Amino acid sequence: GGSEGIFDCRPASGSGMTDSNLTVLYFDTDNELKLSGAVTEWRSTSQVFRDISSFYHIVLAVDTTSATAADRIKLYINGSEVTDFGSNNNHEFAWNLASKHAIGSNTLSTPTGHINAYLADIYFIDGSALDATSFGAFDDNGVWQAAAYTGTFGTNGFHLLDFANESTVGHDSSGNEND
Repeated sequence: GGSEGIFDCRPASGSGMTDSNLTVLYFDTDNELKLSGAVTEWRSTSQVFRDISSFYHIVLAVDTTSATAADRIKLYINGSEVTDFGSNNNHEFAWNLASKHAIGSNTLSTPTGHINAYLADIYFIDGSALDATSFGAFDDNGVWQAAAYTGTFGTNGFHLLDFANESTVGHDSSGNEND
């Protein structure tokens, strides 16, 4: 029921927020998963997420260079591609710009829209728009099982919250040292 951020990129403090410098993936108060800028809502799931005790494996793939507009943003929940959106727009995103990136917050919310959830294995893959099968598979019973990513991360990619070493929770285990 709250506006809770998963991944957020925002301008430096004092800068005005625009669609070009702010991008956030979050659960909104209507229990939908949304991808938005400061003004424009690019994707809003028609599906609602009310089971707060459930496991959700979320993969967002963005390829702004795709010739097919519908393929520029793809969203996967528990291994299945979401194809039914309340809003469906395309845009260049602020992610991967020289801006502050935050995990578990939402700039659009006051004061900070921190997520009330457990987050683990946060991957950011720079230069590739991967589907859900890069991060998991369905087991013999048809249940989605997350798996470790084994590919390349790109220049600015990272892997956080893998809990391999509890004393360095914010350590990037991708090898890029994007702690």
